[in-house]
Amino acid sequence: MIRVDRVGLTTVQDEGRRGFAHLGVPRSGAADRGSYRLANRLAGNASSAAVLETSGGLVATALRDVTVVLTGPDCEATVDARPLSRCRATTMRAGESLRVERIRGGTRAYISVAGGIVGVEGHDVDHQLLNSLSHDTLSGFTPVLLHNGVVLRLGAPLNPPSSLDLAIDHDRSQPLAMSEGPHREMFTVEIIRWVVSTTWSVSATSNRVGIRLVAVRATNDAATTSSSDLASFRGVALGELDSIPLVRGAVQVTPSNELVVMLADHPTTGGYPVIGVVAARDVDRLSQFVADTAVTFAWSD
Repeated sequence: MIRVDRVGLTTVQDEGRRGFAHLGVPRSGAADRGSYRLANRLAGNASSAAVLETSGGLVATALRDVTVVLTGPDCEATVDARPLSRCRATTMRAGESLRVERIRGGTRAYISVAGGIVGVEGHDVDHQLLNSLSHDTLSGFTPVLLHNGVVLRLGAPLNPPSSLDLAIDHDRSQPLAMSEGPHREMFTVEIIRWVVSTTWSVSATSNRVGIRLVAVRATNDAATTSSSDLASFRGVALGELDSIPLVRGAVQVTPSNELVVMLADHPTTGGYPVIGVVAARDVDRLSQFVADTAVTFAWSD
């Protein structure tokens, strides 16, 4: 009941695939879970309903009257040239087109349609793959293949739509809360201090699998610790560890002295040491940081 005229950088995402890590299948799902859940709540959908996650370039036309909600960072979004406000339930009349162009304040916006996406029009089969419609870049799963002209089927909303008077933005000034990881004791006290005393920068090579961070500068307290020391921890070389299970938010230390924070499409296991795990709410924030954004950490209990 809604036609995708131009896909742009858009995928279908829901809450992901729970319970299949033992098969090597990551959870995937929306990268910014907070924005995703808010979009569904305001559209009157179930919290697990499928939405459109877009980084821009999306054009979609309503084939009947539908209600849509936009969440995530500030972006250029319109419905038939009328500005589409974030966090506001907005009615699209049949024939009207929604456009999401440049994302100004982050990397991903979320479009929830009342009823949620349930499949492709003209196909009665269940499009879910392992109980999810989520596109997974790592596994190559694409239950709902978006292409120009595809018509998406919608379900029935659970509740009336609603709106917020104030859009929610992601604060970039606060440190990311990080709890102890399984390999923290393998690092020296100086290295642990250096990691949280250093300002990191989001690499342009980041994606839905993980956010790569490059060291920029350290405070005076950590000035005696160089980036080359990051790989030195109690005689175990990077890459020689046994592979262990990974979770969203796990912070891996790579042989190139960078940090990689696991995101939605992260692998289920990995062999690099995990120094910490970023809090879920802060993984949402990090998922919206553009390249070159400054990032700092703070240890939390």
